[in-house]
Amino acid sequence: MRKRLIALLAGLMYPFGFAPYDIWPLVLASIATLFWLLRDQSPRHAALTGLCYGLGLFGFGVSWLYVSIHTYGYTPAWLSVILTGLFCAGMALYFAILGAASATLGHRALAFAGLWLLLDWARGWFLTGFPWLYPGYAMIDTPLAGWAPVGGIWLISLATVFSSLALVALLDARKQWPLITLAIALWLAAWPLSPRLWTTALPDDHQVALVQGNIPQDLKWLTTQQDATREIYAELTASITQPALVVWPESAITEFYQDANDFLMHEGKQVADEGGTLVSGIPWRVSKMSGYQYHNSIAVIDGGRGVYHKQKLVPFGEYVPLQDLLRGIIPFFDLPMSSFTRGLPDQENLAAGPLTIAPFICYEVLYPELVASRSHDASVLLTVSNDAWFGTSNGPLQHFQMTRMRALETGRWLLRDTNNGVTAVVDDLGRVRAQLPQFERGVLQTQFEARTGSTPFMYTGGAPIWVLAALLCLPALRQRWRHRHEERDQ
Repeated sequence: MRKRLIALLAGLMYPFGFAPYDIWPLVLASIATLFWLLRDQSPRHAALTGLCYGLGLFGFGVSWLYVSIHTYGYTPAWLSVILTGLFCAGMALYFAILGAASATLGHRALAFAGLWLLLDWARGWFLTGFPWLYPGYAMIDTPLAGWAPVGGIWLISLATVFSSLALVALLDARKQWPLITLAIALWLAAWPLSPRLWTTALPDDHQVALVQGNIPQDLKWLTTQQDATREIYAELTASITQPALVVWPESAITEFYQDANDFLMHEGKQVADEGGTLVSGIPWRVSKMSGYQYHNSIAVIDGGRGVYHKQKLVPFGEYVPLQDLLRGIIPFFDLPMSSFTRGLPDQENLAAGPLTIAPFICYEVLYPELVASRSHDASVLLTVSNDAWFGTSNGPLQHFQMTRMRALETGRWLLRDTNNGVTAVVDDLGRVRAQLPQFERGVLQTQFEARTGSTPFMYTGGAPIWVLAALLCLPALRQRWRHRHEERDQ
């Protein structure tokens, strides 16, 4: 029982390594504590220890889900607590599997590291995935971030787990110097690496104006708010002082593009006449033989061309699994715009003047392979979001921190426009160059750099690191197989 309580506390410690706290050594200490606790435990007891760790990690780390379910999903508080708890418990099962599998393989450090990474990978795609709070994200401002253009978040996460295990090895009486040396080498070798080894700047800087409407989430989707919303974005756009790539956030206008066409064309023409381009997040309606199909989209209104329909949809937020059974049970299953259709994977990037823009909507920017695959011909990354669903919680700040990793992996500047923050410009080294305060209405007007070239990660994605993680488990698997055969022979 004492070990499980410590595991719970270690899990609670883990999110403090991420925004807004950014105490990244706590991530190392948290992982090291879990590995130390699992030693000498049976698979069943190790699974329970891992489960307690996961409950602490997700129970605090993604507690912001309660805000979207209760405050903006209009679900009773008691039921919101239950639904948030069930989600966190589901995510905690990954750590229960980690504990059981680590015990089965003899609690070997290399196998533990490999299992951690493989389970993070599985969590990123199973049932559409939840790629949140990978350990490498906490290292965005450390030397380990240098590995991003080589192996992406996956290699940084693996190096982070190795570093945590090296801490345990240092405290162990039987110091495992190879593991300690490997961890030190990973930190030292990452230092000189940079995306600029593979990507280069194109001539001329470009102007961008990111418009943050700051419309309260409880008002945003009211039909009575639509005229006021139009006025807010029109006034903010009119305040822009020079030709620029003007961006409005996800679902800036809460009408379908087809219904707001006259207004959008008027605003787009004004921007284009000044030598700029207007790009907006906007719901999109497509007429089909069987009825209508709806998309969460980004469209170039004028001064360029292209429309992108979001591929990675949020369960319950943008579509409802088993909707015939669930819709109508509670208000959370009937949120505005929760009937979207996933966009096709082979969509073209957006064009704005001389720029080719790789667009991403909301949390799909957290899928490293998706971003890498769409970035080869792009000169800049653009992501629009509406994190107002999560109020003043840590969710938007975590989201922004993880978004910065995509700039490092691809060697591209990243433009991020949101309804109420965090709206910012991030350079190709993952550094925040300009940022608007959260929960304020305004325009972030600044310069950015277009870049060309491809990093190694853009060619390989995470596959080599996943294979490496599997190989790390092989010696322990072979040892277990040998022991089982020896037991049979006795």
